[in-house]
Amino acid sequence: MTEHSRSRWLLRSAWAGTAAALLGTGLGLMNYQALAGAQRMDWSCMGLVVLGYALFTGVCSGLGIGAGTALAVRTGGGPRRVGALRLAGFGGLGGIAGCTVPACVGIAGFGSLDAPYAGTANLVFCTLVVCTVFVTLWAPTLWGRTHGQLGRTTHIGIAAMASSLAVASIGILVATLCSALGMVPRFEDLVALTARFGLLELAVGSGLIAGACVGATAGFACWLYLSTAMALERRAG
Repeated sequence: MTEHSRSRWLLRSAWAGTAAALLGTGLGLMNYQALAGAQRMDWSCMGLVVLGYALFTGVCSGLGIGAGTALAVRTGGGPRRVGALRLAGFGGLGGIAGCTVPACVGIAGFGSLDAPYAGTANLVFCTLVVCTVFVTLWAPTLWGRTHGQLGRTTHIGIAAMASSLAVASIGILVATLCSALGMVPRFEDLVALTARFGLLELAVGSGLIAGACVGATAGFACWLYLSTAMALERRAG
């Protein structure tokens, strides 16, 4: 990998992660403002804290998942040959590397505040939005510098469609399974786990799981994009 190509994927993955995190944080804050007790917080200070956290999370997560998926493509024979399991696996490892620390900071930091709970549904929804937007902005970079007959705009559209389909399908599947098994975490459950294991320990464990899941989902979405783009390129040719 040349110095130019390395700088290219670093910048694009960090930019994609930051843009996705800012959008997801904005949606989360809009939902959070509707909760009782949210207005009593000092938003002149908390707003800057949340903005800084969103930027930190976006850069770290983007670089981690970006590095994992880029390595999967590079070691898997290129964008037209890499497999779904390799992309999902390397994406999961990248998610662990890039998302665990921001998740720990968020859970331990915001979880220790005397403030309303943001809500499981709100947090999961915003996380899925962040994952979808990140793949949309990042995945076309995995195809390479030339986008063939389709063009970059079409590739971004394909990435948006593939990421939306993959993330929504996985999200619905996991939500259905968790609901059927009674594993949807409630605020009372989180309080009990915190009392049993400690807030920091809960944050680390949750961060590892969340990072792996988000990274693997992003990796699978990237594979779906690459497969769809390859099929359309062959048809156009």
